[in-house]
Amino acid sequence: MRFGVCISPDQIEAVAAAGFDFCELPARAVMPFDDAAAAAPALRAIAAAPIRPESFNVLVPAEIPLCGPHADPGVLRAYLRRAFSRMASLGAAIAVLGSGAARRIPDGWSRDRALDQLADAVALAGEEAGRYGITLALEHLNRHECNVFNTIGECATFIRERGLRDVRLLADLYHIEVEREPLDAVVNAMPQVAHVHVAGGGRQSPDTPGYDYAGFMRILRNAGYDARISAECSWHNLAEQAPVTFAFMRTHWQGGRS
Repeated sequence: MRFGVCISPDQIEAVAAAGFDFCELPARAVMPFDDAAAAAPALRAIAAAPIRPESFNVLVPAEIPLCGPHADPGVLRAYLRRAFSRMASLGAAIAVLGSGAARRIPDGWSRDRALDQLADAVALAGEEAGRYGITLALEHLNRHECNVFNTIGECATFIRERGLRDVRLLADLYHIEVEREPLDAVVNAMPQVAHVHVAGGGRQSPDTPGYDYAGFMRILRNAGYDARISAECSWHNLAEQAPVTFAFMRTHWQGGRS
């Protein structure tokens, strides 16, 4: 198992020093709206960091809506090709499609039509990710963050019913807890899961009590999951908390099998 943290580029040194295997950066870190010359310094700095960004999140910004009257597949494809090319050059294996603002169904817009648009957009993103050797993972976001794809069960059903063969799932403990989704839903979705996010109570560091972290780990281990787990949470002091978090994640993974 590889352990990582969702951070910004300026925090890579701190999580590398704590022992983490990789970092997970926001897609904006590769400056996908900028040309190659403008993006080069930032990309060089990330490439020179002590650990690689094996995953990226917040894939699509609000400026590129995936559904509604302003959705434009051509704009989306051009954006993704630039983003994925740069992510791949840095060693990315996973791109997380959460992007609640981009995928939100606009008020007054037909939900059925929006779901058709989202199916096309997600299929396009999965296809483009595959061109660069990256796996696209659709993230469930709780209802306070978005009005569609709120549970892992909903995401799994959508992928299956729409025949999205190039798309996998992200399993996120925080959103599961907020939605009070039973962990049985994770069990059922595990064949589609390609990436994992974790947090502790109140979306604090994973060692914070309040969520069924041990139960979540047990499900992953029993399903044979052995890829990557990223901590996605708030930090009071990253440099101090990161070593504790890394030790906690590694210890609870090792003890997670029932």
